Amino acid sequence: MRVNVNLASQPYEAARRFAVQWGSIIAVLSLITLGLVGIAVSSYMRSRPVISQRHELDAKIAELDNQKRLAEDKLNLPANRDTRDKSHFLNTLIARKAFSWTQVFAELEKLMPARVHVVSIHPDFTSNNQLQIHLAAIGDTREKANDLVRQLEKSPAFRAPQVREEKDDSGQGNNTQSLGVQFMIVADYIPELDKPPSDAKPQPDAKPQPDLKTEQKGAQ
Repeated sequence: MRVNVNLASQPYEAARRFAVQWGSIIAVLSLITLGLVGIAVSSYMRSRPVISQRHELDAKIAELDNQKRLAEDKLNLPANRDTRDKSHFLNTLIARKAFSWTQVFAELEKLMPARVHVVSIHPDFTSNNQLQIHLAAIGDTREKANDLVRQLEKSPAFRAPQVREEKDDSGQGNNTQSLGVQFMIVADYIPELDKPPSDAKPQPDAKPQPDLKTEQKGAQ
């Protein structure tokens, strides 16, 4: 049997190969790190205008909130309580005046999905006099409620629609007839104030104006 024994005081090592391999790895990692740092710096530079605009908007919002708070404190004074109540009453009247059943039904007629029936519609006002629509409807499946919500989101007259209540009455009708899924949708309603009512009478045609040139020639 042959045994190789290295009796050297400093055993031979492939130092050059080790240095080349690890040097290549370190160089690649350095390039990747520099690339990531460059991307981070570029993203930060691009986002600086957005950050500045956000700070400006936050400052404006804070200023408006402060003005609103001061105005509310002023209105809540005992001397201004009568003015506050009258203002609230007039704002409520204006909001109710802007509501039109004809306009609401016309909008819903365009948005209502197939096999969905309206059970009731109830308008309501929030504390900020924002008009809301409480729409009770029934469909043959639960997905119909989501379809109606998606359709309402596409309309400029409705904002933030969401399903508040849902009740599955399938198979509970008379003679085991399915009633379907009943759901309540609540959405902010923004009427089109500049839209003329559909029941407005058309204006009569204006009478034709006489041709002055023709009359002058006949007189001559």
